[in-house]
Amino acid sequence: MNFDLRKVALGMAACAALGAPYAARAQSTHDEQQQLIAQIQTDKHAIVLNTLELDDEQVQAFTPIYDQYQVERKKLFDRAADLLELYASSYESMTDDGARKILKEWLSLQDAEVALTRKWAKQFERVLPPAKVLRFVQIENKLDTLLQLKAVANIPLAR
Repeated sequence: MNFDLRKVALGMAACAALGAPYAARAQSTHDEQQQLIAQIQTDKHAIVLNTLELDDEQVQAFTPIYDQYQVERKKLFDRAADLLELYASSYESMTDDGARKILKEWLSLQDAEVALTRKWAKQFERVLPPAKVLRFVQIENKLDTLLQLKAVANIPLAR
């Protein structure tokens, strides 16, 4: 596989576009959220595999680990969705205690994301060369940044 920046950019844009309705629908039902999360994960999986440029043996070794990683990422995504719902529901009547609670959870979520990346990078190093693991972390970071950018654009600052 050749690295085609246009394909990756198009894929990332599609992934980011999926994040827009997610952010805008903070009050949507749990089932709709789960369906959207599943779609984002599916699209990310395809983008990651395409961009990593793995051979068949590496794909076979990488995929089951990636699937386990995605299960844990989904838990963080769910936490972020819950936090967004909390923020949206308390936006008009935000108290100092409410703001502290949201800030504490947001910082905890950031720490959990870094810890998750560290944990799974070690797992990926068991089946991929270090350069591919670095590339994987870079891809995940770029995709996450695009999703976050799209989401935060729709979230007003606290009053």
